[in-house]
Amino acid sequence: MRTTRRRPATNTDSSPAGPEFEKRIRREATLGDLDLDLAGAFLKASPVGGESVLDSLQHYGLIRPQEDEDDWTVSNAALLLFARAAGRRWHPRAGLRVARVAGTQRLAGNQNVTDAALVHPPLACGIRESLRAAGTHVRRSEALRDIFFRDMPEYPDLAWREIIVNAIAHRDYAIQNQGTEVTFFDDRMEVSSPGGPVPPVTVEALNEGTPVRALRNPVLTRVLTDVGIMKGRGKGFATLRKVMSESSLRVPTVVHRAGLFLVTLHNRPEHAMAGPGWKNVVLSLPVSRDQKRILLARPDGFTHQDYQRLNAVLEEEAKRGVHDLVRKGITTCAFNSEDEMPVYYLTAELDATRWFLEDRVPKLREHFQRDPKLRVAEYRTLFEAAPAHATRELRQLVELGFLREEGRGRGKGYLPLAGLRK
Repeated sequence: MRTTRRRPATNTDSSPAGPEFEKRIRREATLGDLDLDLAGAFLKASPVGGESVLDSLQHYGLIRPQEDEDDWTVSNAALLLFARAAGRRWHPRAGLRVARVAGTQRLAGNQNVTDAALVHPPLACGIRESLRAAGTHVRRSEALRDIFFRDMPEYPDLAWREIIVNAIAHRDYAIQNQGTEVTFFDDRMEVSSPGGPVPPVTVEALNEGTPVRALRNPVLTRVLTDVGIMKGRGKGFATLRKVMSESSLRVPTVVHRAGLFLVTLHNRPEHAMAGPGWKNVVLSLPVSRDQKRILLARPDGFTHQDYQRLNAVLEEEAKRGVHDLVRKGITTCAFNSEDEMPVYYLTAELDATRWFLEDRVPKLREHFQRDPKLRVAEYRTLFEAAPAHATRELRQLVELGFLREEGRGRGKGYLPLAGLRK
């Protein structure tokens, strides 16, 4: 294959990280160690995709012409991206492991690992295969569906894809005794990769969402950006925080421990969610979907900014929605201090109903799993309630649509309605 012999591009990267492992030439490697068909197909989406594959590789500094020889030198980055399958020996731990763990902690000896897959290099194949493998473990979130009234993944697609691609692009490939791992627990997703943050990036800055740019692997990052796999704006973690927050989830956490860079996404809502009993009450209120959403997501109080962020609406629309809840007698307004914006809380009556249901509904559900009918005596025993008190509560549960009275006298009992059958 003939190609134009170019002078190797000058490195203009200003990262203070020092000489990058990815740019080093592997003297024992040859062009024959690269899968040129894979390279051509992968780089086709890049700005130089219309050129010959060798010109494209040279454009990125992945290969360089040898001095006074009609041959090429091959960099670590080229081998990472495009090494032939038999050439995995160049970077044996450059792949990625995806695993699912039962529970919230991994037991010794991987006893509770229920599924695991190892994705091998080269990265040109491995990145997309890693995303596919991880995607099979992203479940639907019941808690988020209750807020957004539609099926929602437990982690936003942009978030979990971003941390996996970042881990692959920014890990320290000079460390070859550890690999990149994606682990799904019941309550979180963890992505660990060898190496720490590259100065001036710090763990503190990342956890605060402060955009700081420094590249350990500028060549890999540039290639992945040019083919559309990465964004390449240096705002990845700030964007992650925003995306997670917009989904009413906790922001990501970052730690550097034992030589590993660990990013964690949590799948539990950012704020304590109301239980199923309160959900049924909210759904019956004569309010909009946006108003129902804030009452479900923030039953302990919210500001108009919370309403605006959760529902992705303009400030004026958020204020109108919040003020309408006050006008309808659903919430009240309070100022926690002179300098703070007002906070809106459920009215005393609605809040008392909410807490009543939070306590009663779970236990009633357990009862109806054992017995299709509930008798007054059983209710009194279940909640240690006096006769008059039990009668009032049962009447309230009927009025709220959780129970249906059946029979008379000694045969009198209560059957569950939809709110207790779900």
